[in-house]
Amino acid sequence: MIDGISIELLNFNPKVWEQLPELEFRVLTVVGSKKELGSRKAHYRGLDFILEPRGKAKLKGSIHKFYNNGQNNANRFTYEDLQKAVNQLKAFGIEPENTKLKSFEIGLNLDTTNSKIDTKTFLESILYCRGAERSDMELNGKIGYGYTYNTTNATYKFYDKAEQSKIQAELLRIETKFTRMRAVESYKIFTLNDLLDREKLSKLILDKFLKPIDETIFFEWEQIKTTRKLPAKYKSKFKDLRNPDWWIKDERSRKERLRNKLLLEKLIDKYANRNIKNILKALISFELKGFTRSKKGDDYTEFEALENWNFTENAVKKGTNTHRIVCADSTEQSEVKEKKYCLCCGADISHQKKESKYCSHNRKCRDKAYNLKVSEKRQAKRTEKEKEILHLIKDLGSELSLVRTTNPNRKKIKGVPSRKTSIVVTIGGKKKYYHGSQARFFLNEFEKKTEPQSTP
Repeated sequence: MIDGISIELLNFNPKVWEQLPELEFRVLTVVGSKKELGSRKAHYRGLDFILEPRGKAKLKGSIHKFYNNGQNNANRFTYEDLQKAVNQLKAFGIEPENTKLKSFEIGLNLDTTNSKIDTKTFLESILYCRGAERSDMELNGKIGYGYTYNTTNATYKFYDKAEQSKIQAELLRIETKFTRMRAVESYKIFTLNDLLDREKLSKLILDKFLKPIDETIFFEWEQIKTTRKLPAKYKSKFKDLRNPDWWIKDERSRKERLRNKLLLEKLIDKYANRNIKNILKALISFELKGFTRSKKGDDYTEFEALENWNFTENAVKKGTNTHRIVCADSTEQSEVKEKKYCLCCGADISHQKKESKYCSHNRKCRDKAYNLKVSEKRQAKRTEKEKEILHLIKDLGSELSLVRTTNPNRKKIKGVPSRKTSIVVTIGGKKKYYHGSQARFFLNEFEKKTEPQSTP
């Protein structure tokens, strides 16, 4: 569960590292030039051993990878594994009590195959997290596989661990990185040795890892596509609640935000086929048992506080006919035949074919769902095009010269104005055309990029 660490060694003799054959130090240089910085670094089994000119010694990297001999950190990393990894560091002269934590991460790798929900669905369901704007993570040069939420003292990450580690699996990674140690000062966590203290670690995980997840707002769009089934008094409000921008657009008090959060979760519980947040909690609960499990026995643990954080029973919504979606051993679960309901109007369609999603006697339901799907595809295409434009302006902004023109391929229609905003961009001798709303978006963003900065 503890993964990335950054520590400074206290009362340490740098010669200890210099004499180790495993560590091959190289002088660090400025990126893009050969100018030396003076610091030396050796990379070994997922950790960077850094020696600074004034004698400071630092250790950065993944202690999980270090335990795995430098391989990926996509498997389970238990508390006992952490103890062993810290003991292995002693061979490098690192005494856990003589360290100063600068930053560290705690996180879990969740196997989503047992939940029957793919990792992407979990990622796209996050509406709000800690009052921060969502930022795309870049994994192996690609975006769309992970998101970060940056706050003053910590960064919260949700991403596809299988994509990052290049393995064939369905793994969701949930991670909290403490970027400033004042976030954990009240827990008396200052050294690597403090992270081995079960009581301190339990409280930290409960308050700083599990509580933020509980406060995060999740909404699975596919489960409540329309407001038809909702009471009239909630329909207008629901359109705001399901919009991620609405939660961070205006400053709201904690009390008001909590009230809106509880309302949305109440509507999800009552009108959605499944509650993705409860499913996520079940996955976390299952993985926590693995983290705390001891070789003394499968049921033995000294982390009683974490054992009480058990939401497995919430994996299936009680009193409703939901699909069986849980994270537990297959021997502990049994399939139950459920009723099915039209995803649009809510009518009972248990008598229809297994693959049916909408009632057969009401064509409007299928048409409405189809129109919504087309609208979502158009929005996705529009968003993708806007990302392309933003990247183009960012990479070639100073070299771009835009020409306003009319769409050369547009047919003239009697009674309809023939002009339409268009942009012609020449890249590497090839022309690219942007018309209509795309051209207007291009112009607006380009003007923002090129307008002179106002001086106070």
